[in-house]
Amino acid sequence: MANLKIDGMLLEATIAGTLQGLEMTGMEPVPVGATRFFSTRQPIAVMVGLVGKASGNVTLNVSERAMLRLSGALMGEELSEPNDDTFDAIMEIGNIVAGGIKEKLYGSDYEVDRISVPSLVLGASYEVHYTRGIEIVSVEFELETIPIVYHRDRFFSSTLSLQTQG
Repeated sequence: MANLKIDGMLLEATIAGTLQGLEMTGMEPVPVGATRFFSTRQPIAVMVGLVGKASGNVTLNVSERAMLRLSGALMGEELSEPNDDTFDAIMEIGNIVAGGIKEKLYGSDYEVDRISVPSLVLGASYEVHYTRGIEIVSVEFELETIPIVYHRDRFFSSTLSLQTQG
């Protein structure tokens, strides 16, 4: 079998930081796959910039149903449609995930000193391109609390893209 050449440090930071970041929701998504490529299969993305020894960003890519489930869990209520509070909550979740990843990278060559305010991207038809030299790890997670009838909504990704200085 071919070596996927996924940086183990970045993989572990992405998984652990995402799980830590979602603790406040009470959700425990299961990591189900990883890749070195960034794809945006879902229509909602939260992007948080990272700056330090390494710079880049964290992107949380979710379906609307997953956003409602995660945001509602954070706010302690069941949500049925997006609104300003829902968008604020999913951006806060993205911020918390980025903070968890930042913490996991502390002391490594990928150490990050600061994170930016989160940005929300709505719409499924976009691509993200990175310059050469950027390490990318994208982990797919499954939210098992979403009914199987909505199987496509159960999956979301947490992507870390970083370039070291030097």
